[in-house]
Amino acid sequence: MKKKFDLLLNKYTIDDNLLVNSSKDYYIEFVKNAPKYLYNYFDKEKYLIKASIGAGQKSEIPWLCIFNRRITTSATKGIYICYLFKSDMSGFYLVLGQGITTFEKLYKKEKYENIKKVAKYFRVLIGDTRFSKDPIDLKSTKELAKGYEAGTIISKYYAKNRFSEKEFIDDLIDLKDIYDEICENMVEHTYMDIVDNVLGNIESSYVTAEEADKIIKESLRLDDSDNKTIFLERVDIPEYKRKNKYTELTKKTIKKIDYLKKAKSNAKNGLLGEELVIAYEKERLTKLGRSDLVEKIKWVLKENDNIGYDIVSFDIGEFNISEKYIEVKTTEGSDNNVFHISINELKSMEFLKNQYFIYRVFNVKSDNPKVFVLSYDEFKNKIELSAESYVARIKEDCEVTP
Repeated sequence: MKKKFDLLLNKYTIDDNLLVNSSKDYYIEFVKNAPKYLYNYFDKEKYLIKASIGAGQKSEIPWLCIFNRRITTSATKGIYICYLFKSDMSGFYLVLGQGITTFEKLYKKEKYENIKKVAKYFRVLIGDTRFSKDPIDLKSTKELAKGYEAGTIISKYYAKNRFSEKEFIDDLIDLKDIYDEICENMVEHTYMDIVDNVLGNIESSYVTAEEADKIIKESLRLDDSDNKTIFLERVDIPEYKRKNKYTELTKKTIKKIDYLKKAKSNAKNGLLGEELVIAYEKERLTKLGRSDLVEKIKWVLKENDNIGYDIVSFDIGEFNISEKYIEVKTTEGSDNNVFHISINELKSMEFLKNQYFIYRVFNVKSDNPKVFVLSYDEFKNKIELSAESYVARIKEDCEVTP
């Protein structure tokens, strides 16, 4: 990568042609070959990597950006990793940045002020890091450069001819870890939810309980626009991952939550996860030579949580067949995201013991959703429970003051 970047730094400004020339060696190495090389460190299904020196006319600020596809695929919006080159080609920055175009559309004259507020918010959450939290200087007064500078959250500067290949890769991997943790926490709250919260733009909206119920049910209708067949891939139970580079976005951080939107999203994800698990169980039983049991799998479409499980399938032993009670926990996020379990589900687990299983479905909205399975014993040994809510009732001996 160092050679590719050095080529651009050394040849870009001495090329007097103001138009982009795709036959130039610096263009080929930077725009075409650099993204290909970086896919050695970034999963192509999860990330999109693009480089640009302009469209038509050469850009004052060449860039190479790495986008988490779930968050954004464009440098005009969202949050992403980016290499930004100074206009005089004296060096470049590795930044965690934001797209300015969204702020231009929404906030006009206040765009720079507002994107800086959001950048500050992320800097506080990231906490201590070896990346700089100071402003960057791209040596330009043009609007595009000012937008890049204002949207930068953290950065690392590399002077021309004064960086090594190892430093380049080590820094990129470190920033990737921070970016991944931010993206993993943008499941319930999107980037724009955070922007709205930071800038105080969320307006209260009210619907009746009847209307809310109707909206949620409407949202659960199957979307036939995508007919791709997707199956679950079973993986091992993950090891504990300590998140020490980024302070997790919690419900306390987001002051106002669109609970209706969240309910629709959770309901969709929950049903999708259960559908995938049923397909997985059907395939498993068929492979075991027990296709006769496939039609006997039961999907408990419950109106409440009293029953304590979602699916009844079957375990095939050497000498017997037993019912298998499955509770499905689904997330758009990663394998290490927390999940909620009710008291009724815990009671069902204690009653059914080795017949009770939790199927943790993750990356449910991707083309490659995965699942790990927790047996009764594994849940007891590997899962830590913490209370987030309590049941409150009036004490029997409570005296009410008139």
